[in-house]
Amino acid sequence: MQKVIGLAGHIDHGKTALVKALTGVDTDRLEEEKRRGVTIDIGIAFYSDDVTFIDVPGHEKFIKNMVTGVSTVDAALLVIAADDGVMPQTREHLDILQILGVNRLLVALNKTDLVDPEWLELVTDEIDGYLTERGYPETTIVPVSAVAETGIEDLRKALNEVIGSIKNHDRQGVFRLPIDRVFSVKGFGTVVTGTVLSHELRKGQSVELFPQETVFPVRGLQSHHQDVDKIKFGDRGAINLGGASVEELGRGAFLGSPDMFQTGSFWVGKFSVLAHWKKPVKEADRVHIHVGTGKREARIHLLEANQCEPGKSMLSQFFFEEPISAGFKEKVVIRFLSPEETLGGAQLFWAVDHRLKKQDSRLPFLTALDSENIEALICSALDFFQRPLKRRQIARLLGVAESKIHAVLQKEEFFRAYQEQYIKAETFDTILSQVHTTLETYHLKQPLGKGLPRELLVNVKSELREFVLSAALQTGKLKNQGDLWQLAGHQGTLDEADEVIKQSIIKIFEDSNFSSPGMDELKEELGAQGTTILQWMIQHKDLTRIDKDYYLLNTQIEHFFTELKRWYSNQSELTVAQAREIVPTTRKYLLPLLNYAERKGLLLREGDIRRWVGEEL
Repeated sequence: MQKVIGLAGHIDHGKTALVKALTGVDTDRLEEEKRRGVTIDIGIAFYSDDVTFIDVPGHEKFIKNMVTGVSTVDAALLVIAADDGVMPQTREHLDILQILGVNRLLVALNKTDLVDPEWLELVTDEIDGYLTERGYPETTIVPVSAVAETGIEDLRKALNEVIGSIKNHDRQGVFRLPIDRVFSVKGFGTVVTGTVLSHELRKGQSVELFPQETVFPVRGLQSHHQDVDKIKFGDRGAINLGGASVEELGRGAFLGSPDMFQTGSFWVGKFSVLAHWKKPVKEADRVHIHVGTGKREARIHLLEANQCEPGKSMLSQFFFEEPISAGFKEKVVIRFLSPEETLGGAQLFWAVDHRLKKQDSRLPFLTALDSENIEALICSALDFFQRPLKRRQIARLLGVAESKIHAVLQKEEFFRAYQEQYIKAETFDTILSQVHTTLETYHLKQPLGKGLPRELLVNVKSELREFVLSAALQTGKLKNQGDLWQLAGHQGTLDEADEVIKQSIIKIFEDSNFSSPGMDELKEELGAQGTTILQWMIQHKDLTRIDKDYYLLNTQIEHFFTELKRWYSNQSELTVAQAREIVPTTRKYLLPLLNYAERKGLLLREGDIRRWVGEEL
């Protein structure tokens, strides 16, 4: 596992000189840097085979490059000049480290050759008190001089202790590498560099550029200037991308597993203001937000109040001027628009497609995202988006590989699945219970009713309702006829008055002698209640549809089949004319009856005659 140490501190406090003293590498690679003696862009040096130094600019004009450098580090070496002590960029760099969650800190008190022992003791006490006040108590402070080469071994020893405390924390299973440098190599094409924040990438795989959402093949990989077959979590990697141009791969973009990161202009997250910031941040304030290795302008929409006081945190929504891509719970640095000063930070949760209101009922689900429990996080995502989600969608929202959540989603006590989508078991059971109650009430009031349309069953979002109805239909808990829904097993019962109407309908069909009236004619004759009974008889198979508008009693159909069998016990064939001897009705009714017998597999038509092919006579 590669470990990355970021150097931070005020301009001219000797960061680059210390890197050279520790590694022998001059990280000022640009001609302008060497001419001016000022670090402008980030520099890379290898402390050992598995430890990389990132040297960042100390000048306030290059704070964007500083954020880029420390956005991927495991620990920080804060360099403070003994003759200056704590300076403006010392403070701001420390703020940025804290916002990004860099908790491991070591201080190199440089240029000790320029001060006397009494001053050194005084400035050491000052730094110790300042770090304690800022949340870094008992931080080791090592006096050194990069020029005189004193204290370097003591610094190396302290540094090794910090490095030894760094543990592998890649639990995502999703590749990500923020791009901090882009260049072209003759004969090879476009190359990008960065630190692998999670998982691994192999030569020959494809990788997606975010936020552009373009996929490129990986032609080659390097780590520590050596060709390798893969780069993994923590590695400083160089990636040769096929078909990419330097212009489209600028800093601020990142490479990741295809289709596994969110992109959008509206993001919800948790916003925090530094305790020593000079004033409250107000609703709709415009700011610069450093996301990964890029900087974007955005407007803050506070979701819990109209202003956020220094030292406080609040759920917020960030409206970016252009789409950005990020991972779940990604930490970002927020700076005042003008003058540019660091005022706080945020964790980005999810990209959404609309503005949230302060009274939005889903805000508590965002608060619950503080949990590290994967089941709780999945539930919060399903609660917030209020629709069924596929496993890959859930994985993207939580920034993890699908394999990390597959087993959890199979737990029926937590989740319900239907057609590769999931909702919470509690949500499913609540909606189904409401549907059940609605239909029970309906069946009690209208025992012969045909059912209720889906819109009247339950008042929830249509996607959730359709998920529950479809799943309940598949498992036999509900039944439907078209868009009318009933409880499974519901059988309407007839009272005495209904039975009288039913018998009158039966008599109409019996008296018709297989020439029954059409439905419209019959409904007009029967009236409203008679029509309800008629529909009930059709649903309960007392009446069977023979053809279009032609229905018969089941007893009539059974009589017809019995007479057919009797005919064929003595005859081998039957014509339509001969069928009148079996059923004395017209051709209008005989043909549908004979066709019905064919569909039931009793008869086979050959020209104008029909032969028996049913059970053996």
